[in-house]
Amino acid sequence: MTPQIDTSDQQELKSLVRGTVHLPGGDGYDEARQVWNGMIDRRPAAVVCAAGVADVIATVQFASERGLPVAIRGGGHNVAGTAVGNGSIVIDLARLKSVQVDSAERRARAGGGVLWCEYDHETQAFGLASPGGAISTTGIAGLTLGGGYGYLSRRYGMACDNLVSADVVTASGELVTASADSNPDLFWALRGGGGNFGVVTAFEFQLHPVREPLGGMIVFPFELSKTVLQRFRDLSLEASDNLTLLSAVLPALDGGKAVAVVLSDIGTEGEGERALQSFRELGSVLVDTVARMPYCAMQQQVDVSYPKGQRHFWKSAFLKTLTDDIFDLMIETLSTSPSPRNLIMIEVYGGAVARVPTDATAFGHRDAMFNLSLLAISDDPAIDTEQTAWARDGWQKILPYSTGGAYVNYLSEGEDVHSAYSDARFQRLAAIKAQYDPANLFRFNQNIPPAKS
Repeated sequence: MTPQIDTSDQQELKSLVRGTVHLPGGDGYDEARQVWNGMIDRRPAAVVCAAGVADVIATVQFASERGLPVAIRGGGHNVAGTAVGNGSIVIDLARLKSVQVDSAERRARAGGGVLWCEYDHETQAFGLASPGGAISTTGIAGLTLGGGYGYLSRRYGMACDNLVSADVVTASGELVTASADSNPDLFWALRGGGGNFGVVTAFEFQLHPVREPLGGMIVFPFELSKTVLQRFRDLSLEASDNLTLLSAVLPALDGGKAVAVVLSDIGTEGEGERALQSFRELGSVLVDTVARMPYCAMQQQVDVSYPKGQRHFWKSAFLKTLTDDIFDLMIETLSTSPSPRNLIMIEVYGGAVARVPTDATAFGHRDAMFNLSLLAISDDPAIDTEQTAWARDGWQKILPYSTGGAYVNYLSEGEDVHSAYSDARFQRLAAIKAQYDPANLFRFNQNIPPAKS
């Protein structure tokens, strides 16, 4: 049975906060518990839309006193739907939207409810940016805490590599600052260990000059998949840090299938134009949107393909190399897709990501050059089981070529969290979890149970 809180507790919770409290059966409750992934249907005991840090502290203390687990909602975009949990007290940070830019120091301080599109809007007023997600409606919080890969990562590292400090409400209800000089163990854990260690109410990021990149997508017929993927591999291995390529076998506009490459070049040496020409020479181009564009436009270019409410199940695997056998498996797997919306994509790592020492952050995988992900996407709950099986079967075929690791931000509901970390890294995270959240109050996340003393 799903735990609930009684009427007196509900009234007390409302009296403790300035923000809105949504309760089961009340107006706004069903909307408040919805997240981006339509597969997720959970019923929390309450959703607290925090108006400020004081609301977060009060709610954590309220939940801790009653032994109620806490779920943390930043953007609510995580594929596993960890922003809500049955019987939990959800702390919704959506009203914490402040973004303050210090252009002289190239730093930005942003609230825990900020989305990347909102962050980019503020920082681009100064011609600056931080590495963020490739879908701009993602929250800065969840993406950064899990690592945070995006178009700028090969040049400037993961989002977590650009985190300078964080304000965190711990399980005891204490507000602490985590940085290289303050609570460094917590700071290490926050950079890749997910939402296990507290509620991050503010993030301070390093900023970098980025103005009008060359960006866009070039799409080819599905029959050219192997040829395009081979060209993508060769160009990716030659690319400087300024050039990022992503590829995918994916649905076509006409209802069939296609192969596509997304290009981002933030340099000034014409490398992107040369790579684009190399793709165009393959012929039979169906779509070509590559052009100079505002950074915010590049960040938002695939948003339309990932609307809220679709049903998602993902599997991912890090790879050191891309072989023709992997391309054959991708093409074969997509050909047997149960849903016309399914896709298989490859992200290119390396560059600045690989130059960070492997033990510097909780996010590892610094030796992987590629991340291959199978995205099962549909609007039909009747095929959920088939969709999950499709992604898992395809992943099993890819697994022999992988490093054995997975990206924690791409783990779906019920997947093995340990697979995102080496044994030593997982044990270190569990020890830090025991220090900051010994009762596992924050367990609606990619959970790392506290180490036993």
